[in-house]
Amino acid sequence: MKHLKLPKVLTAAVALTLVFSTACNVNINSTEEETEDSTGTPETTEVPVEDTDELFPQGDKEFFTPFADPEHSYCSINECYGVPVREQGMGGCYSYASVSAIQTNYLMVHGKLIDLNPVDIINRIYEVPETGEDGEMVFDDEKYYVYNASVTDLGGGYDQVTGSMCADPLNGYLISETNVIGCYNCEVSGVYEVSEDEVKDAIKNFGAVCLTVNYKKDCKMVNGYYTQNYADNATDVDHVAVIVGWDDNFPAEGFKTPASRDGAWLVQNSFGTYWGNMGFYWVSFDMAIPALYTMSVTRDYKFGVSYGRYDQVILPSSDLIEIAAQNEDPDHVTADRINSCNNVTYASVYNKSGTIGAIGFWTEVPGQNYEIQVLDGEFGEVLATVSGSFEYAGYHTVKLDEHLHVKSFTVVVKTPGTGYFEGESEECTVLSLTNKHAAHYEAKTAPGRSFIEIDGKWVDVTEPDIISQLGLDDLPGSEGFDSIGDPCITVLYL
Repeated sequence: MKHLKLPKVLTAAVALTLVFSTACNVNINSTEEETEDSTGTPETTEVPVEDTDELFPQGDKEFFTPFADPEHSYCSINECYGVPVREQGMGGCYSYASVSAIQTNYLMVHGKLIDLNPVDIINRIYEVPETGEDGEMVFDDEKYYVYNASVTDLGGGYDQVTGSMCADPLNGYLISETNVIGCYNCEVSGVYEVSEDEVKDAIKNFGAVCLTVNYKKDCKMVNGYYTQNYADNATDVDHVAVIVGWDDNFPAEGFKTPASRDGAWLVQNSFGTYWGNMGFYWVSFDMAIPALYTMSVTRDYKFGVSYGRYDQVILPSSDLIEIAAQNEDPDHVTADRINSCNNVTYASVYNKSGTIGAIGFWTEVPGQNYEIQVLDGEFGEVLATVSGSFEYAGYHTVKLDEHLHVKSFTVVVKTPGTGYFEGESEECTVLSLTNKHAAHYEAKTAPGRSFIEIDGKWVDVTEPDIISQLGLDDLPGSEGFDSIGDPCITVLYL
């Protein structure tokens, strides 16, 4: 059994996000007003290459011929799933990598190369605040406000990208899945460790897999192939790119630091086609990868309503709180154990008429069970119930068995062990490649719309003593928190 660290109480979400994210996570809520089918800035959809042979004109083919053995290699480009190589600025790699993964997956599943611009996503997450007539900063919207930085220079994570597109369509597309595959060849607190074969399966199943690396360390051109085998990558990353293939026969001696065995991942970067091998490079199977994830989108829904879009707070169940209070070794808290814990049951009430077809929410561990109910009015009769589990942790959308025509309704989500909430407004720090920047995260909630079940009773999340009622007063990480905020639930409308 693979072990997972006990979730930190009232902190930003799974450690996987924190590997490459800004210093504190963004949480963005939406109002219940209908969102337009937002159109983003046009972005090129010209595929630079349709065959990997075009990537390595300088490669020494006597030293190594890429993808010569189909039984021991694979690349999505050779399957006609190639997507544009972009050129980012000083930051924003998380958005560029996410878009590449999204485009590859959509091309694989639907046969269409869709048009998304990473900068549009960044601009949904970050904003420089305006100053009001009274000289004070204005925080009208629920997002990250950065005081003295260019928003395209900042880092981020998959949770921020997910939040920016879970309810507000970009060019008609909404996030449908963010699958946290895990970490590879290393141990990361709170993250499932996956094997080489599991990474390969994810590449084949999803088309491209985002990974975290330090793009500056131990990279070298060897016999015409740009490569990396950085020994400390597990704890020293500053960049996100995407794996699009692998070759088991890439020579072990083809790295600045020789590998212990043959084999490498082919990685597509976002530094333009003049970097590496036309924007790509090889990463040794030896190199630890602390974060791997995939993302996909859908056009099945017109818009969503979400009070809490980002996972600022992981709320533990009552029995996990007892484990933390007893200082039990977190390594003993396995995925199976979390799945056998008491439920964290939370709900939001909506007053938006229309037809709904799916519910979006977060899970923390692989195989975590869930149950979703849609109730009439405010905690009225049950209109629909769906339940199940997912192979991966992350953000998921669950289709209802039948479309529901609604006016006023409640969505209840039950997950064992943990539940996801947006947190509260705070002053925080965001990171660029070289600096820390002061920022403000603005979260808004309102009485009567979101609830959590405590001892069999529904309690409004805006209750002033909600932290005490949850038994979190004396637990590490709860200091300074007054509210858990709205739960991270998205209702998707047709």
